Amino acid sequence: MEFIRAPFYRDIIKDSDPWSFGHVVNSNVPTAKFFAVRGIKEAVTASYAAIGLVNALALRDELFQLALANSRSFESFVLDSLCWVIAVITKRAWVDTPEEQRLAFTQTLCEDIVRHTTPCIGMITATYLIDEIAGGSKCSQFRLPWEFHYTCKTTFENVHMLHIFEAALKVIHRQLQRSAEMQHAPSGGSHTIAYERRSALHIADRVLNWAFTSSDESKVIAASFGHSKGRSGGGNTSKAGQRGSSRDSDNLDDGDGSGSAIFESEFRNRTPLFPRNWQSLLLSGEILTMFFSVYEATLSDQMHAYFSPGSTHLALQCLVQVSGIRGKDIFASADAKGSDELRAEFARVIMRNQLQMIRHVCSMDLVSEGSEDMVVATTQMIRRFIETQLEEPSSTVVANQRLHSLAFLVIGIPEAHEYFGEVSKFICMLLNSAAGILRSDMLQRVDDDFGDVDNYFVMQAFDELANAWSTVINQIREWEYLEEAAAGTNSGSNGDDKQVSNQSVLSSFTHFLVTTAYLIRSEYIQLRMLMCEDSVPSNSSRAETFSIDQGLLAKDYVVYEDQLQFFALLARLDLRTSLDRMYENLCSRCNALQEEFKSIESGTAGESYNQHTIDLLHEQTQWIVLMIGFTLCDSGTSERVLIPKPVLEYSAACSNTGQDLTVQCIMVLLKMLEFELVSPSSPLAAYGSPLLVETLFWALRRIAPVYFLLDRSDYREVSKSTITAFGSTGDGGNGSAIINGVLDLVKRTFDLWSAEEDVLQMCVSILLALGQRTAIAREITSSPQFTPLMQYFTSNIGQFPEAIHGSIIEALALLACHSSSADHERCFSDLKTLILRSFSQVVHSSDFMARHQDARLVNQLLGGLDMMDGLLSAANFRNMDAIFGLFFEVQPLFEQLLTVYGHGDEIPCEIIQVMESAARYLDVSSLPDDEHMLRFSHCFRTLLRKYQTSAVGRSTSQSDTDIESLSKITSLISAISYLVHNEMGFAPNEASPSIPKAVADDFGETEVFGLYCVHVTADSSQLLTPNVLRIHIQLISEMAQYRMPSLIRWLPTEIWAQIMDVLLAGIDHGIYDIGHRTYEAISRLGAYVKVAGIGNAPAELRDVFSRGFKQLLSKLLQALLFSPFDVELVEYAGTALVTLGLLDPSHLQTCFQDLFAQGDSAAFAERLSSTLTKFNSDLEASDAVRGLLKTVEPIPDPIDSAELRQPLFEFLVNTRAVLRIK
Repeated sequence: MEFIRAPFYRDIIKDSDPWSFGHVVNSNVPTAKFFAVRGIKEAVTASYAAIGLVNALALRDELFQLALANSRSFESFVLDSLCWVIAVITKRAWVDTPEEQRLAFTQTLCEDIVRHTTPCIGMITATYLIDEIAGGSKCSQFRLPWEFHYTCKTTFENVHMLHIFEAALKVIHRQLQRSAEMQHAPSGGSHTIAYERRSALHIADRVLNWAFTSSDESKVIAASFGHSKGRSGGGNTSKAGQRGSSRDSDNLDDGDGSGSAIFESEFRNRTPLFPRNWQSLLLSGEILTMFFSVYEATLSDQMHAYFSPGSTHLALQCLVQVSGIRGKDIFASADAKGSDELRAEFARVIMRNQLQMIRHVCSMDLVSEGSEDMVVATTQMIRRFIETQLEEPSSTVVANQRLHSLAFLVIGIPEAHEYFGEVSKFICMLLNSAAGILRSDMLQRVDDDFGDVDNYFVMQAFDELANAWSTVINQIREWEYLEEAAAGTNSGSNGDDKQVSNQSVLSSFTHFLVTTAYLIRSEYIQLRMLMCEDSVPSNSSRAETFSIDQGLLAKDYVVYEDQLQFFALLARLDLRTSLDRMYENLCSRCNALQEEFKSIESGTAGESYNQHTIDLLHEQTQWIVLMIGFTLCDSGTSERVLIPKPVLEYSAACSNTGQDLTVQCIMVLLKMLEFELVSPSSPLAAYGSPLLVETLFWALRRIAPVYFLLDRSDYREVSKSTITAFGSTGDGGNGSAIINGVLDLVKRTFDLWSAEEDVLQMCVSILLALGQRTAIAREITSSPQFTPLMQYFTSNIGQFPEAIHGSIIEALALLACHSSSADHERCFSDLKTLILRSFSQVVHSSDFMARHQDARLVNQLLGGLDMMDGLLSAANFRNMDAIFGLFFEVQPLFEQLLTVYGHGDEIPCEIIQVMESAARYLDVSSLPDDEHMLRFSHCFRTLLRKYQTSAVGRSTSQSDTDIESLSKITSLISAISYLVHNEMGFAPNEASPSIPKAVADDFGETEVFGLYCVHVTADSSQLLTPNVLRIHIQLISEMAQYRMPSLIRWLPTEIWAQIMDVLLAGIDHGIYDIGHRTYEAISRLGAYVKVAGIGNAPAELRDVFSRGFKQLLSKLLQALLFSPFDVELVEYAGTALVTLGLLDPSHLQTCFQDLFAQGDSAAFAERLSSTLTKFNSDLEASDAVRGLLKTVEPIPDPIDSAELRQPLFEFLVNTRAVLRIK
């Protein structure tokens, strides 16, 4: 190592003295050779300018010859390091090297690759060269601008990489021939072939995953900034806060995953878009077939432990990429017909070879050891091929229509039907293999290693194919809907009926899908029934584990939603058959349960046997109910969700209600609920299943709002059986009786499962869903059962879990709004009395202060607050005035509670939540006069002041990220934000209020005080947590839009300093929403300060603004010029930058001078200066900037970001090309 650091060593490198290589060749210590080679790399990259192009290339060539001469004598790690250094030097000199010399070196590599001695120096060097020029995480640090890396990539990928790829393909082809010749040869030769094949596959894999550059300007811009950062709000995974401001800290590849690599493909899970000049290689049938052949050959390489599973895995990944070749360029031809012919020929080759591969995989034991990679990769390549082909539009026109992508495949490829048939068999085999595990000795091992069969790779492979098959079905369904919509405008004939057309081809293919759907559905149902047997415990020891596990798992209708939606797609292809099967399964298990319950009552069977059988029947029935629920109805509870078209068509084809299994299935669900909900005093109550009851109500929540009392005007035709079963009385239907029955079932559920929160919550959710349908809600409130149900809930609400109190009140209030005036007043009076009693019984008791910490009293207060929150959530035009009155009435009680419980978390948090709901759901404009509006504002401000007074002295011993504390802060911020929107209405800003100015000013004072409360009741660490930061910056942005100049007039200076810190934290944040809102807030605030000015503000506040704007400008400029910035945020951030530059042009010039100082050459300074000059002239000529400067509005709008897009992008791309360093 001292030798590497010696000053004379760099001189030796500079002079390219061959003596330096003597230390590498003659040393007997491999590690010395290794570090000497690494030292050469460091010396060249650090001193390239001094070494010069000629010496650098001479050094590279000598190193290459050294590697060739010593390929068998050097240790492998020394040789690898030497080849890597050759690649690094080649890239460093690439831009300066004439194209003739580049081609000469590439040709040298290709010749050595094709010659392929072992080890192959050309192969190793080419692999490293591809990694280096790709610019990803494997690229070395050159400390050079982004433009250098981008130029290297654009000049390398279409010529040089193509030659290297072609050379690697020749090696693969030759090794396949040698493999065939050496089938009976000794194993020693096959070892060499395996090594060569694996080396060539490394190159092919890298090329097939290459992210090509594009001549499209928008793609170049995206590449220069990086890809979108996470838009999730769950947490901040970005390390933006850890980034330094120097250009050295920028990371182009961002290998730690904290941001986005500028060189990574925009479609990470898709094959790259290859240019047209790759057509001769990638669309060659021989080469495509060769990739499949090499995969078969790699299976024999597995005898060599060193190469396994590497070769097979590489070959499979290549096949996945090859199967998804796409894009206009690669299939480009002189005419549209030629493009389609290329596509058809490519698809034919892929289908033929995938067919062989599918048959090979299906002929083996899918769950055997070592099959995972093969099975999963095969399903991935099938999915990649199908989805890609269906996305590619066809240019062929038949019968005056553009041929559908699926029809194009079916018509143009003779093997298409056979291919899709084999894929469907593969799906069935995967399901059958999973079922086989459940019947075999493997089950215990799979459960131990993966939790259950659903997490095993066989089911992951099934999910891949299920997604592909869903794409096929959805494509046909979408085409059918479009054809139906266009039927009225295209009433003429499409030509000869015998002519091939979309209609004839897709209709025929649909019949094929119907047949395969039956097989897949049968396998899936069988698998699920077997999984139920595995999940139900058979002894007491497993029963405990089962109980714990089930409590930790999410609901099945959430976890398995994708699979159940796939099942529903299959079922709707042939509803008659699928419903018949599900109905039969449902009825048989219902009957079996009834028999078991009868045997328990009669005492004819042992307890353990009955319990296990009942549990199994419950579990299996639950899954059948899930399948029925997904099949009969889509997600959603609003009036816009309609009966699916296939269900309507099936039901219309049934001659009577008895044959309509849609109706019969729903009826059995209702009967099943009635059967399960026995009397609490019955001995059978202990054998019921709360999970099944919850699932049954889940199914009804989907079905009831869509089927019950359906509006016939929503459909062209509705079957008589559906109308008879679920229609209104006026239509001759039995819907009213069905709804009354559901209400009775809800009440019985609360009686039987009063402690099961999930079950009760699902019951309440169905009441809420029914309440959103006006016709159903009116039917419920006019029913004689509604008043007793209302009294039942209000009288017994204390017996139910506190977590559902608010939902119960919301559901009752929502339903009551659809009753007559007298009934509505009575219902609301009952709810009001219930809520007030929950407070008055506690607060007005004589020993309240002595017992205020009693858990029962606290729970009663929390229940009352939750009920008040639920009532606010149900606010509408019918009950708005009454709820306002109740809010005014409970406000003094809330003040007292904040005084008593202000130092805690639970009660204040619930009160703030109630205030948030009040601001969100109560419409201020509905109040009758200014006095009532002012009263609401005063009540809100009084509660905020009381909360602030009590919270300031609260103990800070708790964790800053305590969930309850953060929840309280987010609720407070949301409450202020909703109040701003509520009070402002459609007003553009504070100068043009939508309500009288005196009232608007009073609300402004309340809102500004709320923002003040946020800052004085939370510490800085809490304000910077992602969830809080997002809504906080959104509030600042809204206040800057709606509450200027009140915000400057009333907000203290120290709070403004904190706001500047918050905005500073939002710049270059890893979460999209935070960044967007931050730049929006800066633009609005800066525009106001620039136009209106703050000359009348105190000197301290002016200083805070001046310092804050300088800090924001500096950080924003650094982020825009150096960070892997989200390209979708550039417009917003650029607008903020321009606004800040207008506010403080001298500081902007200082920042620019700092940029000039970072350069080490006159060319650097000259180019940067010209870019900045061009940007300044563009801004001076911009109508958006001139419009802001000339505005006479008291509250100006921010600069229009769309008008700044072009000059901003030109400036930033050109500047970043010079400044971003890797």
